[in-house]
Amino acid sequence: MSSTNASGPNRRNFLGMAAGAAGLIAGTSGYATADEGGTVSTAAATNDGLLCLPGIPVARDYEALRAQRMTEVDPEMRAIYEDLAARPSIREIGIDAIRESGKQPENAVIPPGVTAHNIEIPGPAGPIPTRVWMPEDAKGPVGVYLSTHGGGWNFGNGMEYHDAEEGQHVLDWGCAVVRPDYRIAPEHKFPAAIEDCYAALTYLGRHGREMGLDPARIGVGGGCAGANIGTVISLMARDAGERTPAIQFLWSPACDMRNTYLSDLEFASGYGLRLDDADFVSKNYLRSREDCYDWRASPILAESLKDAPPALVWVGEWEILHDETMAYVNRMRDAGVTVHLIEGPQQGHGFIYLYPDTKYAKATLPQINKIMRDYIGPRGRGR
Repeated sequence: MSSTNASGPNRRNFLGMAAGAAGLIAGTSGYATADEGGTVSTAAATNDGLLCLPGIPVARDYEALRAQRMTEVDPEMRAIYEDLAARPSIREIGIDAIRESGKQPENAVIPPGVTAHNIEIPGPAGPIPTRVWMPEDAKGPVGVYLSTHGGGWNFGNGMEYHDAEEGQHVLDWGCAVVRPDYRIAPEHKFPAAIEDCYAALTYLGRHGREMGLDPARIGVGGGCAGANIGTVISLMARDAGERTPAIQFLWSPACDMRNTYLSDLEFASGYGLRLDDADFVSKNYLRSREDCYDWRASPILAESLKDAPPALVWVGEWEILHDETMAYVNRMRDAGVTVHLIEGPQQGHGFIYLYPDTKYAKATLPQINKIMRDYIGPRGRGR
């Protein structure tokens, strides 16, 4: 289902960190478990204490509901869901193993027609290493996408293994891509990632033209945690009177760290990103439970969304973040924000990029690419 108020097939062949890091590693018959900091231990994962109002019984049999759905979904999607259900959780795999899994040679290949170089952007804790991808044939200032990448605030760091992913954005959208290597958890807790990415956004707004970029055509976003960061820094720029993005790209966004929605129960296990996965990365990222109520962690709690940039939102029908995403979409629309919403039927967390070769993704990615080009591409409307 696609709605709004207001290129060819995708050839992306990279690992979708933000779409649930557990999906990056094939399940094995035996594996080590890890504590919240990623240290290997023998402790078993548990869902205890994850539910809102613990002690109140859950009336519906969600495992039976999932089993019924798997008999009705098409074979292509059923194979994906059964594979994901057999894999260990993020907690069980551990932070170090997941970070290593992204270091694949194919991820470091720059597509033809794209150039890349590294810079440093001044940040609140020192220079932020940043990689920039440009269209090889760029003439004059080009639009730019600030990739506040996903990975649950715990993964996706470094600059060596993102050339395929970000280079494909350059080709699909006809713009530059800037990816700051922002500080991640658990080494750096909230709000370190927010502070670094906001510094990068303000830098592009003030110095973009010096870099061959058009500050009127800035996009920002990413998947899950990347979407969370992207929408938060857009609101921060609005409040500070800085240049705001022309478009927010929020796919499978984390909008509310309290994890108290019905979709958290309904899709807690067996649909890709588990509720236990969200609990694990959230505990690594936040300093305390009180941080859940800080709007910079839970942007749905922002006092106002008025004058926020237009947003392109993709969310899977069958993912734990579905309901909080829809609540955030409704808040944006109530505030007069243009929202292009694409809800993926029978899709899980981040499937639009994790599984780009499915029938659904092949039909939907061109829609996403067209909207992004309309805002930040060569003839983008800008802001």
